[in-house]
Amino acid sequence: DLAAGAPAWQVTGSMASARRHLNATLLPDGRVVATGGTSTGGFSDLGGATHAAEVWDPATGDWSTWASAAVSRVYHSTTLLLPDGRLLHAGGGDGANLPRELTAELFTPPYLLHGPRPAVTGAPSSVHYGEGFQVSSPDAGAVTRVTLVRLPSVTHAFDQNQRFVPLAFARSAGGLTVTAPSSAAIAPPGHYMLFLLDADGIPSVARIVRIG
Repeated sequence: DLAAGAPAWQVTGSMASARRHLNATLLPDGRVVATGGTSTGGFSDLGGATHAAEVWDPATGDWSTWASAAVSRVYHSTTLLLPDGRLLHAGGGDGANLPRELTAELFTPPYLLHGPRPAVTGAPSSVHYGEGFQVSSPDAGAVTRVTLVRLPSVTHAFDQNQRFVPLAFARSAGGLTVTAPSSAAIAPPGHYMLFLLDADGIPSVARIVRIG
């Protein structure tokens, strides 16, 4: 917690499988999903390829196991969040004498299987820091969270563009009045996916919004 007087590392829960060359991807609800990688030693061993996705919940520190990928993806693999809430899991190999994996898989997280998602019918294309802006939705009454996830930019199992920002909001006529992040220290300038989530954690299809 960087707001603490003396920020310090804390131990959290352990994954079911040790991994290296995995991807860790932020979800619309702030959880983190780990995909791909290998559980054995050496630089990037396909023999220890890990197929099951695991998701970490910051509220509890615990990991849960989700469905498995069909293809082994280790070094040079990529996973990124799509605006519709699914994950694109692709690539792998092309180095260290590994075969080049020129395929991709689409992963549907369980939150998309729990019912209809909130709809967004209107949102601005850009907003300034600290301003209130209108998001139109016929489902505003069911929305419990509004979040921003920065657009992905993944290479070598790292997405250094990742950022998750929860936003304050109030219900208004025809939708929500949402407050943009207060500064570039919270949300560096750029494009983000704006999600509405209901009490079941089901996200809307994102709208792309430029912050700053």
